[in-house]
Amino acid sequence: MLRPLLRLSRQPVGPSLAKRATMVTTSRKANIAELNVTEWKNEVPVNNIIHNHNNKTYTVLPITFWMDNITKKRSLVDSNIVLKDEDLEPKTMADSYIEAYLPLKSSPSLLDAYVGTDGNFRIGKIIEDFDALAGTISCKHTDAFLGGQPITVVTASVDRMELLMPNSIEDLKISGHVAYVGRSSMEVFVKLETVKNYSLEDLNNTSPPDNFLAKPTPNTILFARFTMVATSSATGKPTRVNALTLLNEEERELMAFAEDCKMRKKKATEISLNKVAPTSEEREALHEIYMNYSKYDKKEMAPENTCWMEDTKLQSVILMQPQNRNIHNNVFGGYLMRRALELAHATGTVFAKGNVGLMSSDEIVFKKPVPVGALLNLTSQVRYAEGGNHRSFQIDVTAEVTNIETGTTDVTNTFHFTFASKDKPVRQILPRTYVESILYLEGKRRRDNGVDAKKQLLELMKINQ
Repeated sequence: MLRPLLRLSRQPVGPSLAKRATMVTTSRKANIAELNVTEWKNEVPVNNIIHNHNNKTYTVLPITFWMDNITKKRSLVDSNIVLKDEDLEPKTMADSYIEAYLPLKSSPSLLDAYVGTDGNFRIGKIIEDFDALAGTISCKHTDAFLGGQPITVVTASVDRMELLMPNSIEDLKISGHVAYVGRSSMEVFVKLETVKNYSLEDLNNTSPPDNFLAKPTPNTILFARFTMVATSSATGKPTRVNALTLLNEEERELMAFAEDCKMRKKKATEISLNKVAPTSEEREALHEIYMNYSKYDKKEMAPENTCWMEDTKLQSVILMQPQNRNIHNNVFGGYLMRRALELAHATGTVFAKGNVGLMSSDEIVFKKPVPVGALLNLTSQVRYAEGGNHRSFQIDVTAEVTNIETGTTDVTNTFHFTFASKDKPVRQILPRTYVESILYLEGKRRRDNGVDAKKQLLELMKINQ
């Protein structure tokens, strides 16, 4: 179990953390370090903790100080052991299960690290924790408990994140496990749920509870699906992961849900507007917008209860610092998601002219790692809002990273969020150019697909009940 009272021991200051560690292994599956740990009396955020299991420690945190990377080049431990597929024992869903408690209601000190200006917890902080937990779960699943070349487990995408309950201050639990595996990929399901009658004794559990499966329940606040990919640290090529053994019908239903989600994702990609032209219905919708609003001069303000898409853009530029790095010395994906979400929230607040809340996120893609020391340029824009009596709208955020030394800029991430105004309908978004029209249609598709995805998730909840 992932215990929120464990953290790396960093006393006294002196030799590097890698040298003070009891042993750094070269397990084939993930960079796993067996480290000295100490108990803290106060709870700490989930993304600052590590997980102990069978005398091993699983962590996505860096295991060396940043100064060690500046003064000395990092070297990999050589291993002559090459594992074959038959050496990889199948794992169960319970084998990768990890849970962590966030007693926000019971612990004022922990709440202070998560609370937002509105008095509720910050969703962005929870998303950071989700990403850290998904990475740790993947490390636990892929560890073969044998020697061999180390691998890298990275977040390929966050396929869907759904807010199922209102955000409020309660004692919370984050949990998850691997729900589906391919050859080198893993689907990790993570959920956040409320906990009644929280007690420190809950931290003493050493095995998963009977109802450990990451399926939504009436107590689930946030549910997410991550795609993690394992690659060889030596070659950078995809490497095989442990198979998944299903023990009962409930686990088979959960895996079937994961497979169905993958098929939906594949189908949406095949008919993407980057590959095929808009449908006749979509073209008619765009033509209707053109006929209604082409009479307005581009220099004029948009008609009442509408807003030009180009007028909804916000940007931020951030220097990537070593404090936000992961074990691979790149910036945490969870940190990038939080910064993108917070910019999107600000964009939504300006657009709606009032308070807004996150409803879901859709397929956050991680195309390239973001190195420490680079400049992160986030651009946020409202892409779709139907207007009328509707309160929801779509916001996309694009992340571009600039290498300060070379001056090159690459798109590393794309983020898609659905927000809703809390107290009034929002204005209709109007595209002006063909490019904006395509972005508008993509936003509408994501809204429609999101409605179907939520229905599918709620059906899974009914099966669980």
